[in-house]
Amino acid sequence: MLIKGPALASLNLISHRELSKGAGVRALEDIRNRVRSTNSRRYVDEAIAAYGGGAYRSALIAIWIAVAADLIEKIRFLADEGDGKARTRRDLLDAAIDQDKIYELQKFERELLTVAHQELEIIGKREFDELTRLYQDRHLCAHPAFVAGSDDLFSPTAELVRAHLTAAVDAVLSHQAITGRKAIERFGREIDSASFPRDDNRLAEHLRASYMDHGTPHLRANLIKVVCKDTLNVEKDLAWRWKRTRAARELQRIAPGEFEEHARSVLERKQNDLDDDGLMALATGLCYVPGTWEMLHDGTRARIEELLKHVSGSDLLETHLLYHGLLPAAPLDRMLLERLSDATAATPRRTSHGQIAQWLGDVPDARLVRSLIELIPEIRGFEHGAAVLKWINAVSDVLTADDLKQIVSAAAENNQISNATLGNRQMAVLRHTGPQGEQADHVWAEWDRRWEPDPARSEPSAADPNS
Repeated sequence: MLIKGPALASLNLISHRELSKGAGVRALEDIRNRVRSTNSRRYVDEAIAAYGGGAYRSALIAIWIAVAADLIEKIRFLADEGDGKARTRRDLLDAAIDQDKIYELQKFERELLTVAHQELEIIGKREFDELTRLYQDRHLCAHPAFVAGSDDLFSPTAELVRAHLTAAVDAVLSHQAITGRKAIERFGREIDSASFPRDDNRLAEHLRASYMDHGTPHLRANLIKVVCKDTLNVEKDLAWRWKRTRAARELQRIAPGEFEEHARSVLERKQNDLDDDGLMALATGLCYVPGTWEMLHDGTRARIEELLKHVSGSDLLETHLLYHGLLPAAPLDRMLLERLSDATAATPRRTSHGQIAQWLGDVPDARLVRSLIELIPEIRGFEHGAAVLKWINAVSDVLTADDLKQIVSAAAENNQISNATLGNRQMAVLRHTGPQGEQADHVWAEWDRRWEPDPARSEPSAADPNS
């Protein structure tokens, strides 16, 4: 939205002064255009007009009026939405207005920031502190107030006015009317509902639109903290925690700096008290979020590494689903690939490649293919050979023709597969489920030639005296 009328004129008045200080007019206009409420924007325009004319006391008073009006508007909105505490505050204000109780109105204004912070959670502690400084400076501007040791009245600088304006917009004026408590409660209902986005991109869009783009810093911080804590709740099952892990992963992508700050504060308090179940919740949760490993203490990292070395391969696969979809962030991905031999060896004989595919997910991590191919030469038993091939058949959708060539070549060289009925059955499955086409046909033709009689051995030589 463009600034028009007196506000635009005031910007023109200050343009040369601001540009000479290296502060562009556009930056001030951008600050103004972030104000959501039309009513609040009128007061901000008054502040900008006063600022442009050098009336810094008037500008600072107008900024406070914009904040107070905006908070009152939010209280009325929340009251209409059914918030009991907001309704009580709205009714007190309306009664004071109807009865022209000046003292009660002054009291309401004095308590406004405390109510917004402590009762309604519209603003956080940092925003409360910043707006309290604005309120105090507003008093110095609105009432005769001399600076200590001087006969001059308090005179705010241009820089102070701009700082207060920026803080007011960041803390209140750019955000919609929603309390942190109500938003977190709503998120808790949404994430367990059938309508919660299953696609990561759609989830990111939802988190941006509903919480992050217009939420207060207090709300964003609380959302990140709640999500991170929930991923560590061992009383909940893996599916419940995984929804929170997905949300944490998208929050980290949306606001990496904020996420690191608040996730670190959660981990600092909790990680030293985690038992083995808690460590596994961490490995199956926040360790999927890039940067989490760097937030952990050396002792926590060492315990997770030791735990992942000794958890059974079948539990890694079936219980904790650590091979499902993309692997966790580094270095846990490497640890799991190093345990792949144990996981495949622990696969029950009667398990089908279809069941393994369910454990690996619809889009398995492509790095599994390379590691599985590297396992084939190391196979030392018929059943393990069949198990590795079942895993390969479970990821056949992501195999390339080159992958197929390497698999068939390695299987032909290992008699635990090529000379085994179990192995040949899985190779027959791979022929139908793996890559198709001319290159694949050549690969399988080479495999089939292994079973053809060797003419050099089956036909008698002319020099043979027994011919």
